[in-house]
Amino acid sequence: MKPPARIKLPARITLPARIKLPGRTKLPALGLHKLNVAGGALMLWVALAPWIWGYAGSGSAVASHVFFLFAFGPLTLLIVVLRPAAFVVFAAGLWLALSPWLLGYATNHSAWLSELVTGALLSIVGARAAGISVSQLLPGRSRRRSAAASGTVEAAGSRS
Repeated sequence: MKPPARIKLPARITLPARIKLPGRTKLPALGLHKLNVAGGALMLWVALAPWIWGYAGSGSAVASHVFFLFAFGPLTLLIVVLRPAAFVVFAAGLWLALSPWLLGYATNHSAWLSELVTGALLSIVGARAAGISVSQLLPGRSRRRSAAASGTVEAAGSRS
């Protein structure tokens, strides 16, 4: 049997210093680089809150938290790179804020306060990652710049 032929490789392979993809922006330039950390911290709080605030005796609260962590915990790590995950985390924050009343453990004041604040913060993180702006959602609060503020002046008359 004949031995396989030797393949001669080049001594040095040079790659381009940096490949730039069009339309991509670095995360720090967008201000999004800390959203994963904020989402992870909120998920840690969701995991520990029933025992810290003393409502771990409520079976529905603990079951809700366990489901919440397994369903939405991994998505919080993807909110910056996967926009649909940010929308899901936004909706999950709304669910977390409303869950004490929907699941019947709102009689514990520390429980509903913790859930309401944590859910609101998680919704804010998800909305920021998804690119949802509150000023876009409110009908009378649009941020339009007038022509005088932008430095351009139109002449009166024709607009063709």
